[in-house]
Amino acid sequence: MDVGIITNPNSKKNYRRPQRRRALEQAVGRYGAVVETRRLAELPRAIRNLREAGCRYFVCDGGDGTLHWVLNTLHADARQTGATRLPIVVPTNGGTVDFVARKAGLKGDADSIVRRLVGRLERGEPIPTVTIDTCKIVGAPIGQELSDSTQAPAFERVGLAAALGGVAQAFFDRFYALPKERGALAIAGVIGAAAGGALVSTLASNLAPPLQRFIPDEMRSYATDFFRPTRARVEVDGRELPFASFASMQVGAIDINLAGVVRCFRHAREGGVLHFQALDTTPIGVVANVPNIVLGTPILGRKVYDDKARRVRITAEDGEVLNPVIDGEQFHGLGHVELTLGPRVELPTFASN
Repeated sequence: MDVGIITNPNSKKNYRRPQRRRALEQAVGRYGAVVETRRLAELPRAIRNLREAGCRYFVCDGGDGTLHWVLNTLHADARQTGATRLPIVVPTNGGTVDFVARKAGLKGDADSIVRRLVGRLERGEPIPTVTIDTCKIVGAPIGQELSDSTQAPAFERVGLAAALGGVAQAFFDRFYALPKERGALAIAGVIGAAAGGALVSTLASNLAPPLQRFIPDEMRSYATDFFRPTRARVEVDGRELPFASFASMQVGAIDINLAGVVRCFRHAREGGVLHFQALDTTPIGVVANVPNIVLGTPILGRKVYDDKARRVRITAEDGEVLNPVIDGEQFHGLGHVELTLGPRVELPTFASN
């Protein structure tokens, strides 16, 4: 058996398709097996069974979140079994963003990708792959320290991109509060609402007190919450950044295209390095940099880090909490975070039969 398919019936693209498993079984035929995982606790056993059955390709039928959990479960299983490399991971389309499938150049839904993969296996054709970097993110909860020993850290994830603070993290709080059918227009909508809130809030602060009452409290509150900076001490490759309040902070192991709306992490295109971004600016300064974020051009400002990195250490200031969002998955309650390059991952990159 060559192909193991993990399908998440709870994902945005699958929760209204109760016959999903049957369609995938028809696509893979005798070349693989399909396993449904409704809870994260089911993933380790599913992965172990498929690996023991000889699967070399792991198809993730869900969004980028499903891919994240499958990748991390494969990584944990490899450490337990002593495997030196991960199986080939096959991302699919149909989620909100699908930035990993876009990176690999894979088009079409999961069924068509599986059929193309099986077709190549049937014909004995080579399957081209592209190898990408990941970011290893280790952390410690509030009140604990990061350990440099060989002891397993309290928090460890492997990811491709992470929002670490400021508006990068606040964006996901607003985005995930929207209905499950959210898509590219919702991404633009959240950005637009935040930009409008920043402009109105700035205008209100410059008005005479009697006129400020005409600015809706809800709009001003939205801007205040969205643009609340993250206070932390940050070291990049051993050098502490000369500012400790971050309007936004994010990292990428690959260059990313977010549903055609946002393109970022240009330095990660080269491979072998992370692209770390951090800035201290006003809400208007963030809004002014939106075109740079969208186009992947350098972020502007006096207090900016927008460059390559190999090791980043982030320590929350007293009273602050780090709630990273890794590949779209939200995590909470950390006081320390360290970023380094993680294991490399192979993705198939065939475009058609």
